Order: sequence, then C-alpha cells, then structure tokens
Amino acid sequence: MSQALEWSETDRSQRVFRAFLELLRAELPDVAQEVVTEIKQSIPEYDRAHLSAYDRILRLSVDLLLAGLLDKVADPGASTAQRDETCRALGHFEAVEGRSLDLLQAATRTAFHIAWRRTVTAAERERVPTAVVATIVDAMLVYLDEVVAQARLGHQQATGHADIRRREDRKRLLHLILQQPAVVPEAIEGPAKSTGWWPLPEEATLVAIHPDAPYTRAALDADVLADLDSAEPCLLVPGPLTAPRHAMLRAALADASSVIGLTLPLERATHSLRWARRVLGLAEEGVIRDGSLIPCRDHLMTMWLLSDPPLIEELTRRHLEPLRDVSDGQRRRLVETLAEAVTTRATAVDIGERLKIHPQTVRYRLRQLESYLGDSLDDADARFSLDATLRAASLHRRRTLNRRGAPGP
Repeated sequence: MSQALEWSETDRSQRVFRAFLELLRAELPDVAQEVVTEIKQSIPEYDRAHLSAYDRILRLSVDLLLAGLLDKVADPGASTAQRDETCRALGHFEAVEGRSLDLLQAATRTAFHIAWRRTVTAAERERVPTAVVATIVDAMLVYLDEVVAQARLGHQQATGHADIRRREDRKRLLHLILQQPAVVPEAIEGPAKSTGWWPLPEEATLVAIHPDAPYTRAALDADVLADLDSAEPCLLVPGPLTAPRHAMLRAALADASSVIGLTLPLERATHSLRWARRVLGLAEEGVIRDGSLIPCRDHLMTMWLLSDPPLIEELTRRHLEPLRDVSDGQRRRLVETLAEAVTTRATAVDIGERLKIHPQTVRYRLRQLESYLGDSLDDADARFSLDATLRAASLHRRRTLNRRGAPGP
C-alpha cells in the first residue's frame, strides 16, 4: 500500500511539473519582450532601432534561448545543438564588434533574473510546490553556465581567427618592406593601414632568428612585425633598439640563436636583415661565438673579411708568394709571426709573449720576412692589404676547420 502511495505521489508531482512548464511556455512571449526591453534599457550598446539588424539578432536570440531553457528543463537529455550554435554565434558577433564578453554576460544575467522572477511569481500564483520550483531554478543555473561557456568559445574562436588574419597581414607587410628592389614608403602606407594600427617608422631594426630556435610570441610588442614560421624567421622592430625594446626581445628570444641587425632607414631594412643573417651564419659555422641577440655591429669586419672566400685565397697566395719555396713548417711559423707583427704592430718582446717564443727568435723571423717580402712591409697600403688578408685567412681557416668537425672559438 505504501509503495502505491509513493507512485501516486510521484505521478502527481510529475503532472504538476509538466503542467507548470506548459504554463511557463505560454508566458514565453511576454517574458521574452520583458527581457529585450530590460536589456536595451540597461545596456546602451544593444539599444538599437526597432527591426534593425541588432534588434532582430537580440529578439531572435532571446526567443531561441528561452525556449531552449524550457526544453532543457523538460528533458535534460534534449539536444542543445541549436542553442550552442546560437551562443557561439553571439560570442563571435561580440568579437567581430571588438567587444569583450562583459556586455553579453550582463545581458545573459538580466535574462536569467527576469526568467527566475517570473517563474517564482507564477509558482506562488499557482501554488506550485517548492521542490518543483527548486528543480527548475537549478536547471536554469546550469543552463546559464552552459550558455556563457558556449558564447566564450565562439568569442575565442573569432578572436583567434582575427589574430591569425592580423598576423598574416603583418607578415605580408614585412615581406613588402623587405623586398628587393626596395619599395618607396608611399607604397607601404596602404598595406600598413589595412593591418590595423601600424604607423610607418623612419627607421627599423631587423632581427634574424635560427629556424629551430625557441621563441615566445606573446612577449613581442604589438607593433613588432614577425615572420616566425618561415625557413628564415625574422622580426622587424620599429625604430632603434632602446633598453625596453631589448628587454622585450630578451623575453621573446631568451634561448634563441639570433642576431640583432643594424638600425637603418625603413627603405634599407632589407640590408639590416641580410647582414644579420650573414652574422647568424657565421655563428652557426663557429667563426664567432653563438648566442641569443648577437649584435651585428660587433661583427661587421668579420662579415666583410669573409664575404668572398675565393678572393681571400687569391690575396693570400699573392701576398705570400715569396714564401712558396720554404718548408711547410717554416712557412707556418713565419706567417704566424708576420700576422702578429702586422695586425698588432707590437714589439718583439710582446710578440714573443703572445707566441710563447724568445724575442730573439721573433727578431730573427722578422729579418727573414724582410728578406722574402722586401720593403712591402714599410708601405702603408701594402701593409693594410696584408693585414686584412691575414685576418681574413685566419677566419677562413677557422671556418674550414669547424666544418670539418674541429672545435670552434
């Protein structure tokens, strides 16, 4: 008998529950109108002319979401596909309009409060049991969370797509600036405006990055143009590299093998990147020490001296032609002493200390060199050419040894 009473009570509760939902469904048009009116009054951004695009979107969304709420309360297992699509579309719309989700969340809370108030009022009027009302209100709260979550997803997707488009636009602008022959600044103004706010700087600093190097894109300033996905990644920093800019690059490229190019006028930016990439190549080859944010300006002479390896070999051959008949060992010792003498202009004592040999040995070798090379060592132009050639030959030799697997500097 008691079990029969329990079933009877359950059936009665279900009938009350369904009847109350039908009552709420009948009031939906009035509730929807109240929600639309309250949202327009409390959120000026949504208060647009009747039957305008904004107005139609607002009314349609309110109708769909309120109807979906009752459907979900009536059947927790009901499909939410249409509701979720609507919420994502609303989030997407807010992102396109350049707004955060604050206004949409405020509108959603407004709708919830009105729906909750109308539900409680109707329940009191119809003497609906508290348990039935509590079940519906709990379902409303869950529904509200789900609506906001779907709107956030749509907003994030739209924002991500916008960021990708803006990133691609900025990358195209960077390639336009770096193309050869260089384009005039007037030709860049249009694309610069289309990428969003990017005023053309008078000067720019380019940064070359190793393709396998790690980076933190989020650390870059908003006005930095970046191409980090190509075979030769690079950055363009507007203007000179100030201390804050350098700190920004350290945060973005802390462990990245990279070279800071020279600050040049925008129309010559491609040269800054070209030289920075060449210095990056020297670091890869072990000619200079590798690291993050290597200053290109510190290695301009090295880059120049190694710009034409065949020419280095020919200059070396011509300068050292008088030593062709000496033994390899003697030739090596004489060239070693010659390089120290020409490049440092030091005394025999200092040269001896550098080479770890007696000063008398240095003087003896210098006399031998004079006998082989004649008075060319006294000629300023010849001495300069010899100095540059010997420096280049030393660097070239280091590069060659590193390529063969010998340790670098």
